[in-house]
Amino acid sequence: MCGRYFFDLSSNELKNYYDQVAPNATNKHVRVGYNEIFPSNHVVTLALNQESKIVPGITRWGFEGFKKGQLMINARSETVEEKKTFSKHFKETRCVFPMSGFYEWNQEKQKILFSTEDNDLLYVGGFYRIHKNGAGFETESVIMTTTPSKSVEPIHDRMPLIIKKNDINSWLSDIEFARNYLSTDMPELALSDAQ
Repeated sequence: MCGRYFFDLSSNELKNYYDQVAPNATNKHVRVGYNEIFPSNHVVTLALNQESKIVPGITRWGFEGFKKGQLMINARSETVEEKKTFSKHFKETRCVFPMSGFYEWNQEKQKILFSTEDNDLLYVGGFYRIHKNGAGFETESVIMTTTPSKSVEPIHDRMPLIIKKNDINSWLSDIEFARNYLSTDMPELALSDAQ
């Protein structure tokens, strides 16, 4: 968890983010639309620019691992600062993944979409790094996970760390706020069968 999510361009806000980054997506396939986002896709994330303004950018979902083909896509909120691979980036380069919802699979292998009751956006906490990749550099990102809310718990024992929209700026700019947010109770979500 979280292994796939949904970025629906029929949302005006998501379409606006996408339109801002698409011209910069040369040599990258930003995988957004009416389907699932997979690990290793180039995705839209929100972070602070040099003027401390929240802006959308493009990151590749997953940190390249130590073994060939390994991809680290999630970080546990409880241990993020204990992990050498994650600690510095959590402290210095946090980001937010805007999305329409995220997917899980139940015991019958049915795909379930978790979203808000009113189909509003979810903002999921994460962090990024700039990583040497072959001849160049790649901006890679990781989603943080935490203890699930009661609505998610019957399906999975983890869920993404959901950031309230009003708290995005504080999450991005204030490490003490971010540390405290790691133990925040997660909201209840609506669930539906995903086709």
